[in-house]
Amino acid sequence: MKDFTSGFADLHNHLYGSIRPELLWEIGRSNPSPRWEIFTIPYEQLYGRKIRPETFFSDFQDSKAFRDLYLFNHSGPFLEFQAKFNLIIALSQFNPQEIRFISERVVLDQYEDGVTFGEYRIMYSEKETYEGIYEKTLAACEGLQKAESTLKEKARGRLVISLHRDGDVFREYEVVKSIMEKSSLIKEYLVGLDFCYIEEGFPPKDKKEFLELVNRDNLAESSTALAVLYHVGESFQDKSLVSASRWILQSAEFGAHRLGHAIALGIEPMSFLGQTIVESAQELRDTLEFLYERRDEISDYCELQTREKIGLEIDSIRHKEKVELYQDEESLLISKGFQNYCMDSILDQKAVIESCPSSNEYIGMVKDIGHHPLLRFFQKGMRMTISTDDPGIFGTSMKNEYNKAETIGVSPEFLEEIRKDSFQYTSEILSGRARQ
Repeated sequence: MKDFTSGFADLHNHLYGSIRPELLWEIGRSNPSPRWEIFTIPYEQLYGRKIRPETFFSDFQDSKAFRDLYLFNHSGPFLEFQAKFNLIIALSQFNPQEIRFISERVVLDQYEDGVTFGEYRIMYSEKETYEGIYEKTLAACEGLQKAESTLKEKARGRLVISLHRDGDVFREYEVVKSIMEKSSLIKEYLVGLDFCYIEEGFPPKDKKEFLELVNRDNLAESSTALAVLYHVGESFQDKSLVSASRWILQSAEFGAHRLGHAIALGIEPMSFLGQTIVESAQELRDTLEFLYERRDEISDYCELQTREKIGLEIDSIRHKEKVELYQDEESLLISKGFQNYCMDSILDQKAVIESCPSSNEYIGMVKDIGHHPLLRFFQKGMRMTISTDDPGIFGTSMKNEYNKAETIGVSPEFLEEIRKDSFQYTSEILSGRARQ
């Protein structure tokens, strides 16, 4: 294998989200039966525009019109993003032949943009059969392998399978391990597990046992070790900044190797001044109990109530379902101190943050680019990567993401450190499968 560390390592990338507009158009045109309802219904509900399946390809035959329909490059809630992403789902067939083609094409396209190492995430339906998962995973690995061969090993692609937060992750994990045993190619190219999609309602504590199992298995058999990549702190409209930051820290403490986005950890708290957060009483209780247990450590970062007062607050919400939390200056100073505590603790855990500047700006609750968490991660010296997330639908590239990071205020020297260090934060290295 030739040295490929002179380019970019894109470690947070969703395979089908990397499809460029012109390629998606080709895929859709060759699909004899697009699943239109997946796209048209939510799109009309969220964007107020009716899409006519019977005349779709004539209505959007102009490349700019199709590009405008497809790209998500404005700030908006996750559901608006998903409504556009659904166009990919509707137009694609997601069969082994297509997956093989897409896997190869995405690596080749990214190589043109300077990416020499990529980890690409793929997610299957909860109803997918064992054979279906095997055949599609094998096809993805074959596509990645073919791209490497075409590029004469100047670039490398690896695969990550995204699990369902609300599914039977232990069963899904058994399937993953089984197909790795069945195919030496899958065993080589499949390097990680990911948790993505909607995070609200799925606290990391529910995955603690699973994360511990994966890490035990990694230690027991390093040749099939899998990194755990965990989207967390990306969308947190249902909780306070303190609770969202706690989720990020606990994900690292429970065993996640890389933390996807982690916006809540570094966003400027004062950007929430004057807002009222409605949080479940259970979530607030979990946070208060966390503060109670670690009060002495956290007090080095911010001024907390006594344990007695925290205990009384826990008692006061025992019979409530929801709690309103007004974000005043005092509470947000505590939030900032708690963020700093979490960042230092995550540094101790050696977990890596995956920052995706454009994605964070568009769907990640970053209303002001000057409040982007990347700047504080830089100031704090966090282990981190910069990635594209869904470069096809965001219309971005690794070069654009690094340029955006510099615009935010990250120095060129530190960006070069991030670029080089990213090759040491691959799933194979973090899981223990490969040596640094």
